[in-house]
Amino acid sequence: MLRYVSLAAFAAILLAAPALAQNIVIQPRAGSAAEAKGDIRVNVAMSFFVAAPTDDSEPAVKAQEQARRVIYESAARECDVLRGTIAGECRLESININVNRQYGNQVPQGFNASGNFTYHVKLK
Repeated sequence: MLRYVSLAAFAAILLAAPALAQNIVIQPRAGSAAEAKGDIRVNVAMSFFVAAPTDDSEPAVKAQEQARRVIYESAARECDVLRGTIAGECRLESININVNRQYGNQVPQGFNASGNFTYHVKLK
């Protein structure tokens, strides 16, 4: 009986030893130091419809270019809006633009244009 107790105690020590040797390190979330200083990221999304031919003609290409231009210009002006409201400093980090054809029998022909912008902002 003593032999079984000794083996059980030895097995318990072996199983517990690795647990005693573990170090658990909790890393702060990336960006949390910047957030503590009042730095945040702001994401803005916009979308609209442009009525235009959906073929590969010159007017269709121009309509797509104009839609992208509107999105780029809106992205450029957004820092002014942020500075006028919550931001002391503002920097555009990324832009994502999608222009998709919309055509069919029951919907007008044209393009759905959308843009997503990300800004790095230092709060006032």
